[in-house]
Amino acid sequence: MKKLILVIILVTSIGAYTTWSQQGLVRMTIGLSGATPSGEFRDLVNKTTFRGADLSILYGINDRLAVGLNAGFQDFYQKYPRAVYKLSDGSDISAVLTNSVQTIPFLATAQYNFMPGAGLQPYLSAGAGGAVVMNSQFIGEYPNESDKINFALRPGGGIFIPFRKAGEVGVNLGVNYTFIPYKQDDISNLSYIGFTVGIGFPSRN
Repeated sequence: MKKLILVIILVTSIGAYTTWSQQGLVRMTIGLSGATPSGEFRDLVNKTTFRGADLSILYGINDRLAVGLNAGFQDFYQKYPRAVYKLSDGSDISAVLTNSVQTIPFLATAQYNFMPGAGLQPYLSAGAGGAVVMNSQFIGEYPNESDKINFALRPGGGIFIPFRKAGEVGVNLGVNYTFIPYKQDDISNLSYIGFTVGIGFPSRN
């Protein structure tokens, strides 16, 4: 299941947050993403990761407001030094602990552009939908794996910098906060601060 989902995401969803659209225009942004865990998620992984990708496609309601879809992938991984851990059967083991978490959000997204046509175009965005969470923990050679689909929220913002003034192609720099209600052992949610760098362009008229 994991390999199939990853292949689908990597083939169809490598990208970053979309730029806004002119009225009736469908626009896409593709690029790379990174993330820093926050809250209880840091109990599993506390390192910033740069292993991520995102794709967004938005339809322009007008020159300021656009709506559409956002999908992506983020890979979190951390290995802890050898220590004594307690297994589910109550026994103790001295082993290396490894946590590996992948999230695949798929969100309905709206974006508002404050300065359409300008050389620097700031925007705010909001997304809601679901996320596939693949959580794998290894205590030595003993695995504990769980795959779930959860609700997800993602507010964000950023700036679009066209290659030429009022141009339709340019660089998109974004930040966002992803919140995923998630219950597994002592963890009740996964949240992280993300950042994206991508190229925005019209996909069709």
